[in-house]
Amino acid sequence: MQKISHHAYRFDDFSLDVSRGCLLRAGEEVKLRPKVFDALKYLLENNHRLVSKDELIKAVWSDAFVSDDSLVQCLVELRRALGDHAQEYIRTVPRRGYIFDAIVTGEPAAGEAVYTEQVESVRVVIEQEDHEQTINDELMEAHKLALPTVSRALWTRRKPDPTVLLIALLLTALVIGLRYFWGSDKSKWAAPDPQVRSIAVLPFKSLDAEGGDDYLGLGMADTLITKLSNLRKIIVRPTGAVRKYMAPDQDPLAAGREQRVDAVLEGSIQRLGEKVRVTVRLLNVQDGSPLWAYKCDEYCTDIFALEDAISERVAGALALELTSEERKLLTKRYTENVEAYQLYLKGRYFLNKRTAEGIRKGIEYFKEALALDQNDALAYSGLADCYLQSIYFTAAPPRELISKGRAMARKALEIDETLGEAHALHSILIDAEWDWNEALKEGQLAISISPGSAIAHHVFAYVLVKQGRFGEALAEIRKARDLDPLNLVINADIAEILCFAGRYDEAIEQSHRTLEMDPNFSMAHYCLGAAFWGKGMYQEALGPLQRAVEIEGEGSVRMIQLAIGYGFAGQKEKAQQFLRKLKKRAKTEYVDPLWIAGLYAAIGARDEALDWIERAYNERSPTAPALLVDPKFNTLRSDPRYQAVLSRMGLAL
Repeated sequence: MQKISHHAYRFDDFSLDVSRGCLLRAGEEVKLRPKVFDALKYLLENNHRLVSKDELIKAVWSDAFVSDDSLVQCLVELRRALGDHAQEYIRTVPRRGYIFDAIVTGEPAAGEAVYTEQVESVRVVIEQEDHEQTINDELMEAHKLALPTVSRALWTRRKPDPTVLLIALLLTALVIGLRYFWGSDKSKWAAPDPQVRSIAVLPFKSLDAEGGDDYLGLGMADTLITKLSNLRKIIVRPTGAVRKYMAPDQDPLAAGREQRVDAVLEGSIQRLGEKVRVTVRLLNVQDGSPLWAYKCDEYCTDIFALEDAISERVAGALALELTSEERKLLTKRYTENVEAYQLYLKGRYFLNKRTAEGIRKGIEYFKEALALDQNDALAYSGLADCYLQSIYFTAAPPRELISKGRAMARKALEIDETLGEAHALHSILIDAEWDWNEALKEGQLAISISPGSAIAHHVFAYVLVKQGRFGEALAEIRKARDLDPLNLVINADIAEILCFAGRYDEAIEQSHRTLEMDPNFSMAHYCLGAAFWGKGMYQEALGPLQRAVEIEGEGSVRMIQLAIGYGFAGQKEKAQQFLRKLKKRAKTEYVDPLWIAGLYAAIGARDEALDWIERAYNERSPTAPALLVDPKFNTLRSDPRYQAVLSRMGLAL
């Protein structure tokens, strides 16, 4: 097989100058022994092709007999020179050989013509699971035939003589024929769509017989999602969208179809102390074919290097052209402390449960992680999120929670100002303190840093609502839905923002669409009831409000909303009975004054409602900005006292 010769090979910030016989990194020479240089040159010439041990020994020591030990020592030196401790460049394929796995470009010698041919839809599969090994071997052999020394994007070689070109064309025709033959069985062999624009990273399945490592499987997915979300050319479903796919028997392709993505990344993980063993597959959702696979046969001690390698290889398998900044973000780490990282993953796991107890545990784990590493920006961001969610899931005074949340968000951004979702959290916490302009700036910054973040667009939509910019708010919340189409909260919030904009018929339609996704989603039932309030259809509002209480229970906020509904529907005694209970409860725990104001408004007690609205202003209730838009206060909007409160808040009708 004829090799392609180049004047220099480039990969990442390395350059192997063949004519000068030296390796450069960022312009600085890296010392290599001659045989180490020869080994690297041969691997680069055969980039992305499996090179057996015998082949590599023959290429490097063609004039001498050496043992495998010489080759092992040579590769140890080479990996040390490249800083390749995690085998990111030179990957060992057990019992088979080595693959140099990086995007390599070659420069021909001066004066030589260059011939390039675009090659698409190539699958790179490395040591897949045992039951698919035969398939992978055939794919790898086809890969060898089609691309003897190719980089992932381009086949670059000297201008060939006619004989060589004819042979190459025949080989290419053979491979195309084989792929056509394999393509007749769509369940295994259909060629993947080269335009993969969206991906879902599923929670890794724990193989621990005793269980208890679910947090690690979801945490691995969360970390990879964070890394891959930095790539602007692909949409990555957020953690909240994939959290439900944690069942051991989850069909990855069914999950991919439900998430409406082109590809899914699924994996399994087995832990032994601080070591992990991982198997990963990137699958084409359309036909189930493998786009890329990886199996760590031994227990890996460096989980960070493992995550970096997986994210880089996925980006490579998708043939994404990355900027230098995106490459850095793919391997960015927020802690080097394994124990701190595992505590962070546990914190995220419990925070994502969105229960009072889950948030309490999340705070504990994030604090423990920070006790081990005070510079972990993600742990600070997790704490900020915990304090924000506590406003909605606990009875703690919101002013204290907002203050704590802002402090944690600021700390995260002091360590790393490029955390888009930390900016989004900071934006909504600033908004809760009524600093509208600063909240707007933070929200815009969050989107500029993380345009692929559904959270950033979701948060920014509500910042815009407070300024009466409903058209822009709807555009942002719909962008969030495009990024996370099955997110029930986002879909329900579209209906709520339509309500705020006075577009009640559209809000009713959107609420019904959300309930088609999940008939038991109480928030959508509430939004439907609120839209009926806006239209003055108070009797019709009772049905969805009652259903919301059936789903969440009488001790939830849905009962307050139903009591308000009773008041509007003329069942004032039921509303007053609940109002008395709520005021009694307010003597021993925090109750948002706007809920009591809403109950008074619903039974027609105008002055009392305005008294509690002013109390909400004086206590700086985080929900007070809803006075600008909430339909339950429609009957009070023309009152001078109501307008005066809005004016003092810096809001205007």
